Amino acid sequence: MKAVVIGGGWAGIAAAMEAARRGWRVHLVEERPYLGGRARSFTDRTTGDVIDNGQHVMMGCYHQLLHIVHDLGTDHLLERQKALRVAFVDESAGLDVLDASVLPGKLGMLLGLLRLRKLPLSARIAIVRLALKVLRTPNAGMGLTCHEFFHQVRQPGVAVQRFWEPLVLATLNAPVSDAPADLLSAVLRLAFFGTTNDAKLLIPTGGLSDLVAPFETWLAARGGTVRTSTSVDRVTIVDGRAAGVVLSDGSNIDVDVVISAVPQRALARLMLASGIVADLPEEPEMSPIVSAYLWYDRQWMSVDFAAAIGTTVQWVFNKQRTTEGLVALTVSAASDIVRAPSEEIIRSCDVELQRLFAGTMGSAVLKHGVVIKEKLATPRFSPAAHGLRPTTDALHTHVRNLFLAGDWTQTQLPATLEGAARSGVAAIAAAHRVS
Repeated sequence: MKAVVIGGGWAGIAAAMEAARRGWRVHLVEERPYLGGRARSFTDRTTGDVIDNGQHVMMGCYHQLLHIVHDLGTDHLLERQKALRVAFVDESAGLDVLDASVLPGKLGMLLGLLRLRKLPLSARIAIVRLALKVLRTPNAGMGLTCHEFFHQVRQPGVAVQRFWEPLVLATLNAPVSDAPADLLSAVLRLAFFGTTNDAKLLIPTGGLSDLVAPFETWLAARGGTVRTSTSVDRVTIVDGRAAGVVLSDGSNIDVDVVISAVPQRALARLMLASGIVADLPEEPEMSPIVSAYLWYDRQWMSVDFAAAIGTTVQWVFNKQRTTEGLVALTVSAASDIVRAPSEEIIRSCDVELQRLFAGTMGSAVLKHGVVIKEKLATPRFSPAAHGLRPTTDALHTHVRNLFLAGDWTQTQLPATLEGAARSGVAAIAAAHRVS
Protein backbone atom coordinates (compact mmCIF):
# COMPACT_ATOMS: atom_id res chain seq x y z
CA MET A 1 0.00 0.00 0.00
CA LYS A 2 1.21 3.48 -0.90
CA ALA A 3 -0.34 6.26 1.18
CA VAL A 4 -0.10 10.03 1.09
CA VAL A 5 -0.88 11.84 4.33
CA ILE A 6 -1.74 15.52 3.87
CA GLY A 7 -0.84 17.52 6.97
CA GLY A 8 1.91 17.14 9.55
CA GLY A 9 0.06 17.92 12.75
CA TRP A 10 -0.58 15.26 15.38
CA ALA A 11 -3.39 13.71 13.32
CA GLY A 12 -1.15 13.37 10.28
CA ILE A 13 1.80 12.07 12.31
CA ALA A 14 -0.43 9.49 14.01
CA ALA A 15 -1.85 8.37 10.65
CA ALA A 16 1.60 8.12 9.05
CA MET A 17 3.01 6.10 11.94
CA GLU A 18 0.04 3.74 12.05
CA ALA A 19 0.27 3.17 8.30
CA ALA A 20 4.03 2.54 8.55
CA ARG A 21 3.46 0.05 11.37
CA ARG A 22 1.22 -1.87 8.94
CA GLY A 23 4.02 -1.96 6.39
CA TRP A 24 2.62 0.70 4.07
CA ARG A 25 4.89 3.10 2.23
CA VAL A 26 3.99 6.56 3.48
CA HIS A 27 4.59 10.04 2.09
CA LEU A 28 3.63 12.87 4.45
CA VAL A 29 3.25 16.37 3.00
CA GLU A 30 3.09 19.51 5.17
CA GLU A 31 2.78 23.02 3.75
CA ARG A 32 4.45 24.69 6.72
CA PRO A 33 8.20 24.44 7.37
CA TYR A 34 7.63 22.56 10.64
CA LEU A 35 5.69 19.59 12.00
CA GLY A 36 3.28 19.51 14.94
CA GLY A 37 0.56 21.79 13.60
CA ARG A 38 -0.93 23.92 16.36
CA ALA A 39 1.22 22.20 18.99
CA ARG A 40 4.79 23.30 18.39
CA SER A 41 7.62 25.15 20.11
CA PHE A 42 10.06 27.85 19.08
CA THR A 43 12.89 29.93 20.53
CA ASP A 44 12.11 33.30 22.10
CA ARG A 45 14.47 35.80 20.52
CA THR A 46 14.98 37.89 23.65
CA THR A 47 15.77 35.16 26.18
CA GLY A 48 16.83 32.24 23.99
CA ASP A 49 14.36 30.02 25.88
CA VAL A 50 12.21 27.46 24.08
CA ILE A 51 8.50 28.12 24.53
CA ASP A 52 5.37 26.53 23.08
CA ASN A 53 2.77 28.26 20.95
CA GLY A 54 0.26 27.39 23.67
CA GLN A 55 -0.19 25.14 26.69
CA HIS A 56 -1.62 21.71 25.91
CA VAL A 57 -2.76 19.80 28.99
CA MET A 58 -1.95 16.12 28.57
CA MET A 59 -3.04 13.23 30.78
CA GLY A 60 -2.27 9.57 31.25
CA CYS A 61 -5.45 8.68 29.34
CA TYR A 62 -3.85 10.07 26.16
CA HIS A 63 -3.06 6.54 25.03
CA GLN A 64 -2.56 7.23 21.32
CA LEU A 65 -0.37 10.26 22.02
CA LEU A 66 1.69 8.15 24.42
CA HIS A 67 1.97 5.43 21.75
CA ILE A 68 3.49 8.02 19.41
CA VAL A 69 6.03 9.42 21.86
CA HIS A 70 6.95 5.92 23.07
CA ASP A 71 7.72 4.77 19.51
CA LEU A 72 9.66 7.97 18.84
CA GLY A 73 11.61 7.58 22.08
CA THR A 74 10.54 10.95 23.50
CA ASP A 75 8.24 9.78 26.28
CA HIS A 76 10.95 10.69 28.82
CA LEU A 77 10.11 14.34 28.07
CA LEU A 78 6.73 13.91 29.78
CA GLU A 79 6.87 13.86 33.57
CA ARG A 80 3.94 12.09 35.20
CA GLN A 81 2.39 13.35 38.38
CA LYS A 82 2.42 10.75 41.15
CA ALA A 83 -1.33 11.32 41.38
CA LEU A 84 -3.67 13.99 40.10
CA ARG A 85 -3.10 17.34 41.83
CA VAL A 86 -4.88 20.47 40.60
CA ALA A 87 -4.61 23.80 42.39
CA PHE A 88 -7.31 26.49 42.38
CA VAL A 89 -6.49 30.06 43.39
CA ASP A 90 -8.37 33.32 43.81
CA GLU A 91 -7.65 36.63 45.47
CA SER A 92 -10.05 36.26 48.39
CA ALA A 93 -9.79 32.56 49.23
CA GLY A 94 -6.17 31.87 48.38
CA LEU A 95 -4.94 28.45 47.25
CA ASP A 96 -7.00 25.26 47.30
CA VAL A 97 -5.71 21.90 46.01
CA LEU A 98 -7.60 18.93 44.61
CA ASP A 99 -5.40 15.98 45.65
CA ALA A 100 -6.45 12.54 44.44
CA SER A 101 -3.45 10.69 45.93
CA VAL A 102 -5.05 9.42 49.15
CA LEU A 103 -6.93 6.53 47.51
CA PRO A 104 -6.51 4.84 44.10
CA GLY A 105 -8.63 5.53 41.02
CA LYS A 106 -12.12 6.96 41.21
CA LEU A 107 -12.23 6.80 45.01
CA GLY A 108 -9.18 9.06 45.24
CA MET A 109 -10.78 11.60 42.92
CA LEU A 110 -14.08 11.59 44.80
CA LEU A 111 -12.33 11.98 48.14
CA GLY A 112 -10.17 14.74 46.71
CA LEU A 113 -13.29 16.63 45.64
CA LEU A 114 -14.86 16.27 49.08
CA ARG A 115 -11.70 17.63 50.72
CA LEU A 116 -11.60 20.90 48.75
CA ARG A 117 -11.42 23.41 51.61
CA LYS A 118 -12.58 26.59 49.86
CA LEU A 119 -15.89 25.22 48.59
CA PRO A 120 -18.97 24.88 50.82
CA LEU A 121 -19.75 21.29 51.71
CA SER A 122 -23.04 21.50 49.77
CA ALA A 123 -21.12 22.47 46.61
CA ARG A 124 -18.64 19.60 47.06
CA ILE A 125 -21.49 17.13 47.48
CA ALA A 126 -23.18 18.53 44.36
CA ILE A 127 -19.97 18.07 42.33
CA VAL A 128 -19.65 14.47 43.52
CA ARG A 129 -23.33 13.89 42.68
CA LEU A 130 -22.72 15.06 39.09
CA ALA A 131 -19.61 12.88 38.85
CA LEU A 132 -21.56 9.82 39.94
CA LYS A 133 -24.30 10.56 37.41
CA VAL A 134 -21.71 10.77 34.63
CA LEU A 135 -20.15 7.48 35.69
CA ARG A 136 -23.50 5.69 35.88
CA THR A 137 -25.16 7.19 32.79
CA PRO A 138 -23.37 6.66 29.43
CA ASN A 139 -25.35 9.41 27.66
CA ALA A 140 -25.24 11.96 30.48
CA GLY A 141 -25.66 15.46 29.09
CA MET A 142 -26.40 14.32 25.55
CA GLY A 143 -27.68 17.23 23.45
CA LEU A 144 -27.32 19.76 26.29
CA THR A 145 -24.93 22.61 26.85
CA CYS A 146 -22.87 22.45 30.04
CA HIS A 147 -25.00 25.28 31.44
CA GLU A 148 -28.19 23.28 30.81
CA PHE A 149 -26.63 20.13 32.23
CA PHE A 150 -25.44 21.88 35.38
CA HIS A 151 -28.95 23.27 35.88
CA GLN A 152 -30.45 19.82 35.31
CA VAL A 153 -28.26 18.20 37.97
CA ARG A 154 -28.63 21.15 40.38
CA GLN A 155 -25.08 22.46 40.54
CA PRO A 156 -24.89 25.57 42.76
CA GLY A 157 -23.38 28.71 41.26
CA VAL A 158 -20.27 28.52 43.43
CA ALA A 159 -19.52 24.98 42.17
CA VAL A 160 -19.86 26.13 38.55
CA GLN A 161 -17.72 29.23 39.05
CA ARG A 162 -14.94 27.70 41.15
CA PHE A 163 -14.74 24.19 39.71
CA TRP A 164 -16.67 23.41 36.54
CA GLU A 165 -16.04 26.59 34.57
CA PRO A 166 -12.21 26.36 34.71
CA LEU A 167 -12.43 22.71 33.72
CA VAL A 168 -14.79 23.37 30.79
CA LEU A 169 -12.68 26.23 29.46
CA ALA A 170 -9.46 24.21 29.70
CA THR A 171 -10.79 21.06 28.04
CA LEU A 172 -13.46 22.30 25.62
CA ASN A 173 -12.21 25.83 24.77
CA ALA A 174 -15.76 27.13 24.96
CA PRO A 175 -17.83 28.92 27.60
CA VAL A 176 -20.18 26.92 29.80
CA SER A 177 -23.13 28.46 27.97
CA ASP A 178 -22.13 26.83 24.64
CA ALA A 179 -19.96 23.80 25.38
CA PRO A 180 -21.49 20.32 24.79
CA ALA A 181 -22.13 18.55 28.07
CA ASP A 182 -21.58 15.09 26.61
CA LEU A 183 -18.00 16.09 25.69
CA LEU A 184 -17.43 17.15 29.29
CA SER A 185 -18.88 13.82 30.41
CA ALA A 186 -16.49 11.99 28.09
CA VAL A 187 -13.52 13.87 29.56
CA LEU A 188 -14.64 13.09 33.11
CA ARG A 189 -15.08 9.37 32.41
CA LEU A 190 -11.85 9.01 30.45
CA ALA A 191 -9.53 11.17 32.48
CA PHE A 192 -10.54 12.47 35.88
CA PHE A 193 -12.55 9.39 36.84
CA GLY A 194 -10.49 6.85 34.96
CA THR A 195 -7.70 4.73 36.44
CA THR A 196 -5.04 6.27 38.65
CA ASN A 197 -2.60 6.34 35.71
CA ASP A 198 -5.20 7.78 33.32
CA ALA A 199 -5.92 10.65 35.71
CA LYS A 200 -2.28 11.66 36.09
CA LEU A 201 -1.28 14.86 34.35
CA LEU A 202 1.74 14.75 32.03
CA ILE A 203 4.05 17.74 32.42
CA PRO A 204 6.41 18.43 29.48
CA THR A 205 10.03 19.03 30.44
CA GLY A 206 10.89 20.40 26.99
CA GLY A 207 9.19 21.98 23.99
CA LEU A 208 6.25 20.37 22.23
CA SER A 209 8.26 20.13 19.01
CA ASP A 210 10.80 17.96 20.84
CA LEU A 211 8.13 15.29 21.28
CA VAL A 212 7.93 14.68 17.51
CA ALA A 213 11.46 15.70 16.50
CA PRO A 214 12.54 12.10 15.61
CA PHE A 215 9.46 11.49 13.43
CA GLU A 216 11.09 12.13 10.05
CA THR A 217 13.97 9.77 10.82
CA TRP A 218 11.57 7.18 12.23
CA LEU A 219 9.46 7.26 9.07
CA ALA A 220 12.47 7.19 6.73
CA ALA A 221 13.70 4.02 8.44
CA ARG A 222 10.41 2.41 7.35
CA GLY A 223 10.60 3.56 3.74
CA GLY A 224 8.58 6.75 4.12
CA THR A 225 9.27 10.39 3.35
CA VAL A 226 8.37 13.77 4.83
CA ARG A 227 8.10 16.93 2.74
CA THR A 228 7.69 20.23 4.56
CA SER A 229 7.15 23.66 2.96
CA THR A 230 5.17 21.78 0.32
CA SER A 231 1.42 21.66 -0.24
CA VAL A 232 -0.93 19.32 -2.05
CA ASP A 233 -2.54 21.42 -4.78
CA ARG A 234 -5.09 18.85 -5.86
CA VAL A 235 -6.04 15.18 -5.75
CA THR A 236 -6.34 13.39 -9.10
CA ILE A 237 -9.58 11.41 -9.25
CA VAL A 238 -10.05 8.47 -11.64
CA ASP A 239 -13.27 6.42 -11.61
CA GLY A 240 -14.24 7.65 -8.16
CA ARG A 241 -10.87 6.92 -6.60
CA ALA A 242 -7.85 9.03 -5.73
CA ALA A 243 -5.14 8.01 -8.17
CA GLY A 244 -2.52 10.52 -7.11
CA VAL A 245 -1.76 13.96 -5.72
CA VAL A 246 -0.18 16.97 -7.41
CA LEU A 247 2.22 18.92 -5.20
CA SER A 248 3.03 22.62 -5.20
CA ASP A 249 6.47 21.92 -6.69
CA GLY A 250 4.78 20.36 -9.73
CA SER A 251 5.59 16.74 -8.86
CA ASN A 252 3.04 13.92 -8.71
CA ILE A 253 2.73 11.00 -6.31
CA ASP A 254 0.71 7.93 -7.27
CA VAL A 255 -1.34 6.59 -4.37
CA ASP A 256 -3.47 3.74 -3.13
CA VAL A 257 -4.80 5.77 -0.19
CA VAL A 258 -5.01 9.47 0.67
CA ILE A 259 -5.43 10.65 4.27
CA SER A 260 -6.48 14.28 4.68
CA ALA A 261 -5.25 15.43 8.11
CA VAL A 262 -5.78 19.16 7.66
CA PRO A 263 -8.34 21.55 9.19
CA GLN A 264 -11.79 21.58 7.67
CA ARG A 265 -11.38 24.86 5.77
CA ALA A 266 -8.13 23.63 4.19
CA LEU A 267 -9.88 20.40 3.21
CA ALA A 268 -12.72 22.39 1.62
CA ARG A 269 -10.21 24.30 -0.54
CA LEU A 270 -8.53 21.05 -1.59
CA MET A 271 -11.86 19.45 -2.47
CA LEU A 272 -12.79 22.46 -4.60
CA ALA A 273 -9.46 22.43 -6.44
CA SER A 274 -9.83 18.68 -7.05
CA GLY A 275 -13.41 18.86 -8.30
CA ILE A 276 -14.68 16.74 -5.42
CA VAL A 277 -18.16 17.34 -4.05
CA ALA A 278 -17.86 16.53 -0.36
CA ASP A 279 -20.75 15.90 2.00
CA LEU A 280 -19.41 17.77 5.03
CA PRO A 281 -21.24 19.83 7.66
CA GLU A 282 -20.70 23.56 7.84
CA GLU A 283 -17.47 24.37 9.65
CA PRO A 284 -18.07 25.40 13.26
CA GLU A 285 -16.94 28.79 14.47
CA MET A 286 -13.31 28.72 15.55
CA SER A 287 -12.43 29.59 19.15
CA PRO A 288 -9.21 31.51 19.95
CA ILE A 289 -6.74 30.87 22.75
CA VAL A 290 -4.40 33.56 24.07
CA SER A 291 -1.22 32.48 25.85
CA ALA A 292 1.23 34.70 27.70
CA TYR A 293 4.74 33.85 28.87
CA LEU A 294 6.08 35.99 31.70
CA TRP A 295 9.70 35.90 32.89
CA TYR A 296 10.29 37.03 36.51
CA ASP A 297 13.58 37.73 38.24
CA ARG A 298 13.13 34.81 40.61
CA GLN A 299 11.22 31.56 41.05
CA TRP A 300 8.05 32.26 43.03
CA MET A 301 5.44 29.70 41.98
CA SER A 302 5.36 26.54 44.12
CA VAL A 303 2.64 24.42 42.44
CA ASP A 304 2.89 22.93 38.94
CA PHE A 305 -0.18 24.80 37.72
CA ALA A 306 -3.32 26.46 39.03
CA ALA A 307 -6.79 27.38 37.85
CA ALA A 308 -7.35 31.11 38.40
CA ILE A 309 -10.79 32.07 39.68
CA GLY A 310 -12.41 35.46 39.06
CA THR A 311 -9.75 36.77 36.66
CA THR A 312 -9.27 37.07 32.91
CA VAL A 313 -6.34 34.67 33.26
CA GLN A 314 -7.75 31.16 33.57
CA TRP A 315 -4.76 28.86 34.08
CA VAL A 316 -1.21 29.50 35.28
CA PHE A 317 1.57 27.00 34.50
CA ASN A 318 4.89 26.82 36.33
CA LYS A 319 7.66 26.43 33.71
CA GLN A 320 10.54 26.08 36.16
CA ARG A 321 11.48 22.74 34.58
CA THR A 322 12.75 24.69 31.60
CA THR A 323 13.45 28.19 33.02
CA GLU A 324 13.37 29.45 36.60
CA GLY A 325 10.95 32.33 37.10
CA LEU A 326 9.00 31.58 33.90
CA VAL A 327 5.23 31.12 34.03
CA ALA A 328 2.76 30.52 31.20
CA LEU A 329 -0.82 31.76 31.33
CA THR A 330 -3.77 30.80 29.15
CA VAL A 331 -7.12 32.34 28.30
CA SER A 332 -9.42 29.95 26.42
CA ALA A 333 -12.44 31.05 24.39
CA ALA A 334 -10.53 34.34 24.28
CA SER A 335 -12.68 36.34 21.86
CA ASP A 336 -12.85 39.23 24.35
CA ILE A 337 -9.10 39.85 24.48
CA VAL A 338 -7.63 38.35 21.30
CA ARG A 339 -7.53 41.79 19.62
CA ALA A 340 -6.00 43.60 22.59
CA PRO A 341 -2.38 44.82 22.19
CA SER A 342 0.20 42.38 23.53
CA GLU A 343 1.68 45.00 25.88
CA GLU A 344 -1.74 45.53 27.45
CA ILE A 345 -2.26 41.80 27.93
CA ILE A 346 1.16 41.42 29.57
CA ARG A 347 0.49 44.28 32.01
CA SER A 348 -2.95 42.91 32.87
CA CYS A 349 -1.60 39.39 33.44
CA ASP A 350 1.13 40.68 35.75
CA VAL A 351 -1.39 42.66 37.80
CA GLU A 352 -3.69 39.65 38.11
CA LEU A 353 -0.85 37.36 39.18
CA GLN A 354 0.21 39.89 41.83
CA ARG A 355 -3.32 39.78 43.22
CA LEU A 356 -3.74 36.00 43.00
CA PHE A 357 -0.34 35.08 44.45
CA ALA A 358 0.25 38.04 46.76
CA GLY A 359 1.58 35.75 49.46
CA THR A 360 4.30 34.13 47.33
CA MET A 361 5.22 36.63 44.61
CA GLY A 362 6.36 39.28 47.04
CA SER A 363 8.71 41.63 45.22
CA ALA A 364 9.17 39.44 42.12
CA VAL A 365 9.86 41.70 39.14
CA LEU A 366 8.58 41.05 35.62
CA LYS A 367 11.54 41.13 33.21
CA HIS A 368 10.01 40.09 29.88
CA GLY A 369 6.72 38.97 28.36
CA VAL A 370 5.51 37.31 25.17
CA VAL A 371 1.90 36.94 23.98
CA ILE A 372 0.82 34.26 21.51
CA LYS A 373 -2.59 34.53 19.89
CA GLU A 374 -4.00 31.41 18.24
CA LYS A 375 -7.08 32.93 16.62
CA LEU A 376 -8.12 29.60 15.06
CA ALA A 377 -7.07 27.38 17.95
CA THR A 378 -9.94 24.86 17.96
CA PRO A 379 -13.46 24.45 16.62
CA ARG A 380 -16.03 25.85 19.04
CA PHE A 381 -18.42 22.93 19.15
CA SER A 382 -22.02 23.49 20.17
CA PRO A 383 -24.10 20.40 21.00
CA ALA A 384 -25.51 20.50 17.44
CA ALA A 385 -22.12 20.95 15.77
CA HIS A 386 -20.61 18.19 17.88
CA GLY A 387 -23.34 15.82 16.73
CA LEU A 388 -22.55 16.59 13.06
CA ARG A 389 -18.80 15.96 13.24
CA PRO A 390 -17.89 13.62 10.35
CA THR A 391 -16.37 10.20 10.91
CA THR A 392 -12.97 9.33 9.48
CA ASP A 393 -14.24 7.03 6.73
CA ALA A 394 -14.62 7.89 3.03
CA LEU A 395 -18.40 8.37 3.06
CA HIS A 396 -18.20 12.15 3.35
CA THR A 397 -15.90 12.72 0.36
CA HIS A 398 -17.53 10.25 -2.07
CA VAL A 399 -14.00 9.19 -3.00
CA ARG A 400 -13.54 5.55 -2.06
CA ASN A 401 -9.93 5.82 -0.89
CA LEU A 402 -9.85 9.34 0.56
CA PHE A 403 -10.16 9.36 4.35
CA LEU A 404 -10.39 12.12 6.94
CA ALA A 405 -8.42 12.80 10.09
CA GLY A 406 -8.17 15.76 12.44
CA ASP A 407 -9.34 16.90 15.85
CA TRP A 408 -12.48 18.30 14.19
CA THR A 409 -13.69 14.83 13.10
CA GLN A 410 -15.90 12.64 15.27
CA THR A 411 -13.44 11.41 17.88
CA GLN A 412 -15.95 11.60 20.76
CA LEU A 413 -13.41 13.90 22.40
CA PRO A 414 -12.84 17.67 22.41
CA ALA A 415 -10.35 19.12 19.92
CA THR A 416 -7.24 17.90 21.75
CA LEU A 417 -3.92 16.29 20.85
CA GLU A 418 -5.31 12.92 21.87
CA GLY A 419 -8.39 13.43 19.71
CA ALA A 420 -6.16 14.32 16.75
CA ALA A 421 -3.98 11.25 17.31
CA ARG A 422 -7.02 8.97 17.62
CA SER A 423 -8.46 10.31 14.39
CA GLY A 424 -5.26 9.50 12.49
CA VAL A 425 -5.25 5.92 13.74
CA ALA A 426 -8.98 5.58 12.98
CA ALA A 427 -8.47 6.83 9.41
CA ILE A 428 -5.83 4.17 8.74
CA ALA A 429 -8.07 1.49 10.25
CA ALA A 430 -10.91 2.61 7.94
CA ALA A 431 -8.57 2.56 4.93
CA HIS A 432 -7.33 -0.91 5.84
CA ARG A 433 -10.89 -2.26 6.02
CA VAL A 434 -11.66 -1.23 2.42
CA SER A 435 -8.23 -1.91 0.89
